[in-house]
Parts: sequence; structure tokens; C-alpha cells
Amino acid sequence: MAMPAVLYHFTCRDSHRMIGRYNCVLLPRSLWRVVWLTTEALPDFEATGLGSVTPKCDRTQFRYVVTDLTHCRPWLGSPERTALSADHLATLEGYGDPEHWWISAEPVRAAWDRSYARAVAGA
Repeated sequence: MAMPAVLYHFTCRDSHRMIGRYNCVLLPRSLWRVVWLTTEALPDFEATGLGSVTPKCDRTQFRYVVTDLTHCRPWLGSPERTALSADHLATLEGYGDPEHWWISAEPVRAAWDRSYARAVAGA
């Protein structure tokens, strides 16, 4: 799979506060120990996998643009994906569009995208 020109990371207000606004680094903190990224500039809540759990906050509220793609790789074909049982994989990918998912097990440099305005239902 070819490296995309741009990758995005979406997050909620609480994580945005932790990541920051300047000289941002996304850290692998999830259960999966990877940074989750997408090729989708405007997230579909389900397709990006953000609908797989009931979040306590809006995980599409803030967008970061990856500025260094060095350690980024597609989810499809990754060792992390291969290591999952069929049941876990079906559950995880049942809530999304994994061909748009990218990951990194290393910290990823990114810039907060101040121009991003999430879509609001009914708007």
C-alpha cells in the first residue's frame, strides 16, 4: 500500500489538552499500544472506527495532521492486526473501514489543525 500524502488523528477535548497545540507528539497510549491514524480528512464516526465504543466525549472534536510519516504504516497487513484472534478482529473492524486506518507504534509528530471544524448534526 502506498504511503498517503496526509494522515490525520482525531481526538476529544481531554486528549487535545494532553497533546497540546504546538510541537505536538502523538503517543501510543491505547490498549493496542499504537497511535491510530486515518486517511480520511473528514471523519465518518463509524468508518474511522470511532463508533466502536461508547465514548464519554466527542472523539472527532479536534484534528491533528501528521507532519512526519516515517513510522506510520497501514493497519491492514500489520503485525498487530495479524496477532488478533478472528473474534477480536471481527469486533474491531466491524465498526469501521480499516483500509483507511494507519498506525504507529512509535511517537508521531503532528500539528493541530486549527482550520478543522467538525460537522455538527443538523447543520
